[in-house]
This record gives sequence, structure tokens and C-alpha cells, in this order.
Amino acid sequence: MIYGVLRYAPTFYNDLEMKKQSLLIPYITAGYPSKKLFIPILKTLSLSDSKANFIEVGVPHSDPLADGPVIQESSKIALENGVTLRWIVETLCTTSLQRGIKPLILFSYLNPILKYGFEKLLKDLPKPLFYGLIIPDLPLEEAEKYLPLFKKHRLNLILLAAPTTKKTKLKKIAKMSGGFIYLVAVTGVTGERKKLSSDLKVKIKEIKSFTSKPVAVGFGIGNAKQAKEVISFGADGVVVGSAIIKLLKESKNNHRLLKLKKFVKTFS
Repeated sequence: MIYGVLRYAPTFYNDLEMKKQSLLIPYITAGYPSKKLFIPILKTLSLSDSKANFIEVGVPHSDPLADGPVIQESSKIALENGVTLRWIVETLCTTSLQRGIKPLILFSYLNPILKYGFEKLLKDLPKPLFYGLIIPDLPLEEAEKYLPLFKKHRLNLILLAAPTTKKTKLKKIAKMSGGFIYLVAVTGVTGERKKLSSDLKVKIKEIKSFTSKPVAVGFGIGNAKQAKEVISFGADGVVVGSAIIKLLKESKNNHRLLKLKKFVKTFS
């Protein structure tokens, strides 16, 4: 499987088709396992041989309903480390720290965004470093009213679709989602799975019947073998999260970045 850098939405899918490349989107919880490792982790994931296109940065939250136990624990530790949405924004607004970091996608529940200020956040996120946002608990009806703000501030609102999403709602998601569609591979929360459902292939095909936007699959992708399987189902890329958080947890301090680099390279 080959992954390439595809930064801007207007040429996004054409590049995928022409080069037959697939998206790789690693996920990390900001400030886990420590604040001081936040930027080094981002830069490790951004190395050219990691083949990551975007990096999904999770905002720690006290009630992460969509997350499984691995990411829940990382969120709890990050909060104990004093990580807030404001700290993430302020850290990444430092121009010198932005060098060498791939485009970022902010993953945040709605409450931290509302506390920060919805439009203020869209304004404050440094561009073009940030490509877009994923807000898993933002209802589709509410999302629609925020689309003009995302356009104004040159950011994509990336919407989630689930295996159980009905056709009418799926068509709306396909139309509204910015950049690409994030398809949840399994019902339930995030976390590695031993096996992926073959029904995923049907759902990917259904989404692609409504739009030419890429489809990236997350929730349950834990290794390169599963990623290749998802790509063979017709997906344009994968999101890998819990496996990365688990690796960071289980690695010793001086080996974390090296092990992270080696793990992400297995997806090449």
C-alpha cells in the first residue's frame, strides 16, 4: 500500500485516483503521555518515511463517549497533565514549532469547543497547519448551520458515517462533509478489533454512489494487514488510533518515538 501527501480538498480525490495512493491518518491524544512529548510525537509522525497524510489530534475530554478504554485512559492522563484545548491551540500557534508537521485534523467533542468559543476556535487555529475538525457529538442538523463559518475560516468540517447510517442521512453527510467522509468501521466505541465486518465493503460502495469525496475508515484499524483489507474494500484511507496510544503507553520513555516511527512505517 502506498501513501502520499494530499493536502488540499479541491485536488484531493483526483490525486488519489491518478496516483492510486491511500490516506494514512494517525491519531494521538494531545499531551499524552506527557506535554513535552506532544510536538516530538507530531514531528515523528510527520517524517517523510512515515507516509502519514494528516495527523488527527484528539482534545482530551472528561466524557469521551465515542472512545474505547485505551483512548479514554489517554484522555484522562492528558487532562491530569493539564492539557486543554486552549493549550493545544497556543502551543501550535508557535510558528517555530509548526515546521515539519503534517496537516492536522482536530478531533474534539462539542463542549470544549463551545467553552473556547466556536468561531473563535476556527479563527485561532493556525492555517494551513490545520486542515479541519471532527466533532463526533455534533448533530447533523446543527453541523449544517456551522458550515458557513468553516468556509469563512478555510477549514473542513469532516463528518462521521456509521455502518448503521440510513441512506437519506448518508446522502446528506456525503454532501456536507468537507475534505473526506470518515466512516466508522464498527458500531460502538474506538479500539482495535480482531476482525472487520465484510459489510464494510457494502457501506463504502454506498457512500461512493453519492459522492466523489474520499472515504477514510477508522475505529478498529489496528495494524497494516487490516488497513490493506479496508483499502481492498474500496476505502481511500484509514485512521489508526488506539494501536498508537497503546504503543505509547507500553513503550519506555527513551524508546517511544523510535517504536512509533517503526510502527507507522509498517503501513507503507
